Amino acid sequence: MKRKLLIVALSLQPIIASAETSLESIDVEAQSEQDADRKVQDSEALQRQASGQTLGDYLDNTPNVDSASYGAGVGRPVVRGMSGYRVKILQNDLEASDLSAMSPDHAVGVSAKASQRIELLKGPASLLYGAQAGGVVRLVDEAAADFPKQGISGKLEASATDSNEGRNLSGQVSAASEKFGISFSGVHQQTGDYVDGNGQTIKDSDVLSQQGQVNLFYRYAPDTQLQFYFRDLYKDYGIPNSTAEETRISMERQDYGVKWSKNALNDAIDRLSMELQYSDYLHDETEGGRKDGLFGKKTLTFDLTMDYAWQDWLGTAKFGVSNQELKVCHEHGGCESFTTASRNSGPIGDSIENNMTTYGLPYSHGHPMPDTEERRWYASTQADKPLNETDTLSLGAYMEYRTLDADPSNIQQTWVYPTSLDANYYDSAQDWAGSLSAAFKRDWDQFSGWEASLSYLQRLPSADELYWNGFHHATDSYIFGNRYLNKEQAITLDLDWHGRLWQGDWQASAFYYAFKDYIYQRTVYDAGGQPLLDPFHTSEVWMMLQDDARFYGGSVSYGRNLGTAGQSPWRLNSQIDILYAKLSDGSNLPRTAPASWLVGLDYQQTDWQTNLSLKHVFEATELAKYETATPGYNWLSFYAQKDLKGEQSQWSLWFKADNILDEYAQNHLSFLKDTAPLSGRQLSVGVRWQYR
Repeated sequence: MKRKLLIVALSLQPIIASAETSLESIDVEAQSEQDADRKVQDSEALQRQASGQTLGDYLDNTPNVDSASYGAGVGRPVVRGMSGYRVKILQNDLEASDLSAMSPDHAVGVSAKASQRIELLKGPASLLYGAQAGGVVRLVDEAAADFPKQGISGKLEASATDSNEGRNLSGQVSAASEKFGISFSGVHQQTGDYVDGNGQTIKDSDVLSQQGQVNLFYRYAPDTQLQFYFRDLYKDYGIPNSTAEETRISMERQDYGVKWSKNALNDAIDRLSMELQYSDYLHDETEGGRKDGLFGKKTLTFDLTMDYAWQDWLGTAKFGVSNQELKVCHEHGGCESFTTASRNSGPIGDSIENNMTTYGLPYSHGHPMPDTEERRWYASTQADKPLNETDTLSLGAYMEYRTLDADPSNIQQTWVYPTSLDANYYDSAQDWAGSLSAAFKRDWDQFSGWEASLSYLQRLPSADELYWNGFHHATDSYIFGNRYLNKEQAITLDLDWHGRLWQGDWQASAFYYAFKDYIYQRTVYDAGGQPLLDPFHTSEVWMMLQDDARFYGGSVSYGRNLGTAGQSPWRLNSQIDILYAKLSDGSNLPRTAPASWLVGLDYQQTDWQTNLSLKHVFEATELAKYETATPGYNWLSFYAQKDLKGEQSQWSLWFKADNILDEYAQNHLSFLKDTAPLSGRQLSVGVRWQYR
């Protein structure tokens, strides 16, 4: 028995991008397959076809999914307008311990190329892992496997790109007997500065990404196994902002984990697993070679998962606890390590108090937030019940309880938030959040059906949303958090249809999300309409604000084979996406993704596959006050692959061309759209070898 999870294969090819996001599960095989009205590919194919290396690049053409790019090194997915903490990134079953949701310049702490498949979860299925309005993006690698296949297997891939001197190498090998198994994998990706569509080299846009992983398996009973894993990720990338000196981020993360699982316990429990993981994340920000910022997060998580059957319900339940320590340093050239500030008999927080008197805002030039320790206890479940031959009911629930402790001993004495402004500013806080979701699905036949999901979601504000008060070098901005933020609440409605029309397949989706106390950042402007500048760096000031908001939009796609009786290897596909995001007064939220239209032509036979696609991103016209417009652009791409199959191995040779028209293009979602436009024309070639 398998719990029904949403598994959507994601690709930059239009035919894959047109796949409908649903609540059913699909097993992703090594080769592409046609299952009713959707095509499924493993993520190895998706990775070769992506226009870049980030997770956002891989998902950018998925319906109502965009990438918040920040140059070539950063691209966090934005799902139906939801960004940051509203989209949870999972490495297998546990949250990827990084700081990418804190700020748009932080890379996602995963190597998307090292994944075997990528899943996009929404509705009741997503509540199993949390309560994010944008759902869950889950990267699955070999550590999630029950047990490696007996014998020896492996794969190796290499590729190169012309315009940025990109060089990529990845490999994986596994060996297993009846009781013991081991697997190793590694990824090395490196690019230089890229060139935009105007022929200009974008300085500080180079990227280095490396990951190594080892997994050990021991099956000491037919249905029981023990697994140990270690994962080491390193990324170093430039931030192409407007500062004169080079700004870089160097990050590393190590995961240590042990997992026990047992299948077929009894008639009620099909599978029980327990996982303990320790994750150590650290990244520094340098400007002109000086370590001006240091960010660290240590997370210990215990997770228990149970697949169960109860009457006609098939479901999964999770119970867990996590402890997370977050430390931040900001001091020009003084962040080689985390420190505890010295104290004397002098006044506490007098500099902030003086700035409050002088500027009307509590500016700080010390460490931007206190050290925090966050403990979470959570429980969740998701279950499906067939009502009859055509109808299925799905339910999901998630609840968490959090304690948050703040310790300002890292902050310099004069920059501690003074008690004269708020005597309870650093007090411990306890809170809880509960979320529910229900979905109904009807399949008229194997080709057509519809589904609807309705959710009520609660999200607790993060530590940085509450406490941040200081400058951020990479974004070249001063950010004020808000210690008094309320719990964010949302009611979300998703509708999906699919069927046959004019000898082809059509899919449509629509969504409406209503938020109470939506948390967002916005530039502060003075009475004359000019951006407010902080007194230390003369950089723009951003405020963490809260307001009611609504998001609505949808996607429509259509595809058909061009030959007689659907037997032609040629297939035409198209897709249109649209999104609106409004505050309670009717004004637009900043950085709302513009509408886009995608059309593509696929050719596929036994050992050949090609794709030609054209994506048109319309001019960004749904602008917030004082926000500048972003011109539309066309993105023409081509991909071809030739497979050479042997008895126990297969070679694949591929060629890819991105932005063939070499257009100058900007991503409206990016804070750095002017200094970090999208890449110009890129040509890539690659070879892949797989054994068994």
